[in-house]
Amino acid sequence: MVQAMWSRLILLSLLLFLALMAVPTAAEANVIWPAAIIAERQLAWWLIGFSLVIECYFVWRAFGLSLGNTVLATVVANAISAVIGFLTIPILGILFKAALSGSGIEEAIGWEDFGLADWLATLLMAAAVNAAIELAVFRYGMGFKVDRRAAGLIVLANLITAALAVASIWAVAPEPY
Repeated sequence: MVQAMWSRLILLSLLLFLALMAVPTAAEANVIWPAAIIAERQLAWWLIGFSLVIECYFVWRAFGLSLGNTVLATVVANAISAVIGFLTIPILGILFKAALSGSGIEEAIGWEDFGLADWLATLLMAAAVNAAIELAVFRYGMGFKVDRRAAGLIVLANLITAALAVASIWAVAPEPY
């Protein structure tokens, strides 16, 4: 089982490397919407460090791996999640805003751009996208058994780290666009 996991991790690492070569830089994501800002913020080195420590704990609790395998699984799953999420989170944010703006919901409830509701929606969307990607990597890429408990722990970890990303925007403001 460990041999198969390492083979899958090597293959996922190679695929990640190829995907990283195709990803535009954060500077090219010149869209002003909370989802775009949080996607860029999730690439900050200091936030990655805090998030990986938090997620390692939850991955360890979810799957009961050794320390080395926990770190490796967490890094690979988060790297794949970062590449895919960097592209999907802003796109989903734009689609979400477009759907709301034509529906009249924004006006009816007083939803403001960059208001609390925008940031809450961004946090939940980022956590959901990241958790879904990571759970798929754990189950299909690494062959881990993902039961309800494990899924709940990974979702909780992603809620915490997405909240950390949102909170970091107030602590360290992003560069102006």
